[in-house]
Amino acid sequence: MVNNLTVKFIIFVLLIVISHLASATVTHAKIYIDITSPGIRKLPISIASAGVPEAKTVESIVKNDLFFSGIFSEVDPDLPGAEIRVNIELTESDGLKVALVVYDLVQNRAVLKKSYESSKSIIRALSHSISNDIFRVVTGREGVFRTRIAYIKEIPGKKELHLMDWDGYNSRRIISNRLTSSHNWSYDGRYIVYSSISGKEWVINILDLIKYEKRLLFSSKGLNLVGNITEDNRMVFSSSKDGSPEIYTMYTDKKGYRKLTRSYGIDVSPVFSPDGSKIAFVSDRGGTPQIYIMNSEGRKNRRITFEGNYNTSPAWSPDGKRIAFVGRIYGKNQIFVIESDGTNMRQLTQSGNNEEPAFSPDGMFIAFDSDRDGERGIYVMRINGEAQRRITPKGASVRTPRWSPYKKVS
Repeated sequence: MVNNLTVKFIIFVLLIVISHLASATVTHAKIYIDITSPGIRKLPISIASAGVPEAKTVESIVKNDLFFSGIFSEVDPDLPGAEIRVNIELTESDGLKVALVVYDLVQNRAVLKKSYESSKSIIRALSHSISNDIFRVVTGREGVFRTRIAYIKEIPGKKELHLMDWDGYNSRRIISNRLTSSHNWSYDGRYIVYSSISGKEWVINILDLIKYEKRLLFSSKGLNLVGNITEDNRMVFSSSKDGSPEIYTMYTDKKGYRKLTRSYGIDVSPVFSPDGSKIAFVSDRGGTPQIYIMNSEGRKNRRITFEGNYNTSPAWSPDGKRIAFVGRIYGKNQIFVIESDGTNMRQLTQSGNNEEPAFSPDGMFIAFDSDRDGERGIYVMRINGEAQRRITPKGASVRTPRWSPYKKVS
């Protein structure tokens, strides 16, 4: 059940234009960092703020966003060495007004000038928007700083589905009704599909995050667990309605479903590739749980993991070139990444049990859950495994992160 106060708050936030453009000038066609380059160097950047006290809050959030990306190195504004300088000035008038200027110190010119207006109550969203604009002017790509993560919070007797900002702030409950730990976003970020228990059946519902209306997609006895949804509204899921768990697809805007697998083993955890042409899934048809890939019609099955006897929870990178998954090694579950052709497997985590990897929409980060601190929490790391940090507070058991796409509901 959706909390009415939470709904009103989210709708209020979504309706406020936090980046109302008073004046914007972009005077560059230069990409300062190619984030796809294997030999990427860190760009020296200085960030300074001025004005009302909230300016330091904005500066701190922007720094946290940009420096966690791993592509910038911080230079004190009072010292030489920076190639990019960011000035953030805040004034107060019926809320906050922000003037952002990004300078290219090598070419001695401003490459971005932009103004924003915002209420104080959504200063974090404002700061993340500023981070995105800086990131875009430097890299030519979208930043993930306004994206969100859906996750499950476990409390005695039930599970709740929550949303939070990419850095763990502004968490809010959206569903609390006999949930499982199975959920995911629609391709455009407007909907969330999730599994829950209704009577004696497991059901799959879809929730509209704008209207906050839910709709039943599938219901049957047995386990029904959602995968993900393609751009053309195809959803993949696993169901044991006929006995052994198999993989099915259906359109979220049409009735009917299609069964793709008919193996003697267990087939679960299906996820479409970003272009919808392939499905990665887990099967024990070879004796132990392993990652397989098939085309979207259920044909041309091939196994891609051969090391270890327990590999589960596949997640595609946004470019479709890699798959993150959970592998068991020395009795612990760890996050691995492998090329989609089955080559170049790398272990990213080492401590505790780490599960449920999810790529950020730019492919630069992976969210996952871990019990390394004694209780399960949500963590984020860079794609190479560096800078692993917990983003959910201690004192709560949370798991199963699912990173939103770029597109935002409005």
